[in-house]
Amino acid sequence: MIEWKSLCEDPRVKGAAKIAASAVGAGILSLAEFGGYPVPLNTALAAAVSPACGIAALAGTAGAYALTGLLTRQLVYLCGMAFVIILRWLLNVRLSPRTAALLAAGSNLLSAVIFALAGMTGGMEWILWGIGSLFAGGLAFCLRQVILRFESGLPLRLHEGDALSFSVCYVVLAGALCSLRLLTVSFGEILAGFVVLTAAKRYRMTGGVICGTLSAFALVLANGATAGYAALLPAAGFAAGCLAGRSSVLSLLVFQISGVLSMALSGWNAQVANAFIGGVIGGLGFLLMPAVQIADAFLQWNDSGADLAALTGVRLDFLSDSIAGVRGSAERIANMMVKNLPLSGQAETVRETVCSKCISRAMCWDKGDAETRECFRRLSAADLSETLRAPFGCVQPDRVTQAFSRIKRQNAVTRTLAARLRESQKMLFTQMRITESLLHGAGAQSRRSYQRELTRYVSDVLAKFKIPVQAAAVSTGENQRMLIELYAPSDVPLDAVLIADLLSDALQRPLQSCGTDKAGDEQRLILRSAGGFDVASAAAQCAVHEDEPCGDCWETFSDGDGAYYLAVSDGMGSGRKAAVDAKIVLSDFRQLVQSGMDCRAAADMVNSIMLTKSGEERFATLDVAKISTDTASVTLYKYGAGPTFIRHGDQITLCQAATNPIGILPNAEPYTTVLKLDRGDMLFLLSDGLDDALFPYVRQKLRQGGDLQTLAHTVCAKAQRESKGAPRDDVTVLAAAITAAEVDE
Repeated sequence: MIEWKSLCEDPRVKGAAKIAASAVGAGILSLAEFGGYPVPLNTALAAAVSPACGIAALAGTAGAYALTGLLTRQLVYLCGMAFVIILRWLLNVRLSPRTAALLAAGSNLLSAVIFALAGMTGGMEWILWGIGSLFAGGLAFCLRQVILRFESGLPLRLHEGDALSFSVCYVVLAGALCSLRLLTVSFGEILAGFVVLTAAKRYRMTGGVICGTLSAFALVLANGATAGYAALLPAAGFAAGCLAGRSSVLSLLVFQISGVLSMALSGWNAQVANAFIGGVIGGLGFLLMPAVQIADAFLQWNDSGADLAALTGVRLDFLSDSIAGVRGSAERIANMMVKNLPLSGQAETVRETVCSKCISRAMCWDKGDAETRECFRRLSAADLSETLRAPFGCVQPDRVTQAFSRIKRQNAVTRTLAARLRESQKMLFTQMRITESLLHGAGAQSRRSYQRELTRYVSDVLAKFKIPVQAAAVSTGENQRMLIELYAPSDVPLDAVLIADLLSDALQRPLQSCGTDKAGDEQRLILRSAGGFDVASAAAQCAVHEDEPCGDCWETFSDGDGAYYLAVSDGMGSGRKAAVDAKIVLSDFRQLVQSGMDCRAAADMVNSIMLTKSGEERFATLDVAKISTDTASVTLYKYGAGPTFIRHGDQITLCQAATNPIGILPNAEPYTTVLKLDRGDMLFLLSDGLDDALFPYVRQKLRQGGDLQTLAHTVCAKAQRESKGAPRDDVTVLAAAITAAEVDE
């Protein structure tokens, strides 16, 4: 009995498998269309393989064209592939990636020239052929590099130089498989779901984001109508990567939730729904097959050198810009449609449907034309609730008034539906802006330099002191400040101060804790090397009623990029309900910002949550001061918030503007300003419960300076005394001062 291993190692079996794979691959690639245009992918394949495999590719292409009825229409491609094979035999050169690129591009262009001289092509087709030739050359270069890596045996051990070639080949393969469908679902969409989940499980967030980005690019390239589904693939891969240490079922569930969200945002588009079904099938394959073992047996990343950060960042930015372009076009079209809302002309419609068939038409519209027109004008302007009266002497008064009433009701329904559609469009465009910000943020994070050796060292130090951390990551940004992320189960207590001291001693550089945040069953502790500035803060509050909690909430926290946040939220009214609304706004905003989202995008998402959390009208203000510990610059974001006093040197600035709070309108536009501060400067964030008459007193206290906690309590007590112990609204004072920090050498 022949053993399977010896059979696989037989050169004749290997040669037959290569020929069969070339024929099948060329047949699949020949049917691919990108952006609705056929592309010479099969020519690139013929140039990247051996002569025998090139002949098989030509045969497979011809067979695919014959089966689909494209044989006579794609003679140029067949001719180009024939030229590739002939030139290979004539030149007899070693097939390097550069040679394969020249063969593919030159043969494709030569075929186009011959058909042009024969009068079979011309005009604008030359531009397409030129682009197609360059594309074929580039793809042949990448294919040849991938084939050379395969010839070295499995598993493939990739280096940094292989990243672009493998990425291009995966995008082309997934895009080409989108042309093959099982009922309404393409194999490319199934492959995308399987690959993103497998990469997220094996390589965590980095693998999920990278493969999600590449898969999104492939799906959009093959069919632009699936952009709604593809836009969230990087975010879905990132979320699945965050749960890589958990159950595969949980990763799949999070992945599919993003698919449901993409269908909702795209208006339940049929193409997006089909892509979602393909993702479900790919996800089931991920669950049923040993995906991680398959990935390790097929491909392994070489541990020497940098990762694909630059490529990921560029692709995420490109995808984000693409979404922004789609959103801009959709908004312009929606605005045009609203301006041109079709409403029935009441007088003209009644005249055509009722008066045109009346026997007294000549009497009303010829002899009494002015009087009849004036009466119809009044009927058109009348409200739907008013009693309508037909013109004097009309022989069909009931039909006239009933026709006007029916048209008014139809117009009212049209306006109502248009208003609802507009609200849905605003919500969709807001979510698209949030997606753009998420992609830009993920792209910026991916540009950080991952320090493998430092990560191992940090893990060893934590293990030495028996600190139960599941995973650790050390990275540096453009400013060379170190960022350490530690992940642990949420039920394990982490002493942030102790860990910061231990790692500071071990790494010989001062580290600051940015706080611990929890998500599900996992918690994350972020440590960061100190910058040139630090922020000290203190707060004081007083409630309207002593027996009820204060309706204001405040928080201070840090993110992973070296920014310190002061945030105050004032719920509608006072008491427990107001406190709940303010707490929801602040806790959601903090969690989103600490996860890497921009302030504006985080506020937009919180605004959407507040709009849909209940049927009641509940809103809360949001006042944020984002202070950079690198430059000491402060950025203010005010959503219906109270005043902010800033002392810079001897100058005191009042920042105040009329804006809408969170939870009122679909588009929450803040007042923003940026100010440069320095050591010793101070700022006060005040809720709107503080009376304007106390502003001079606040200025005086700021000039005097002193202990922050004392200042906050003094201003709050002054507000209580001025209102005779019963302030008209809850009062919150959040004070902060810029101080010097221990500089990281």
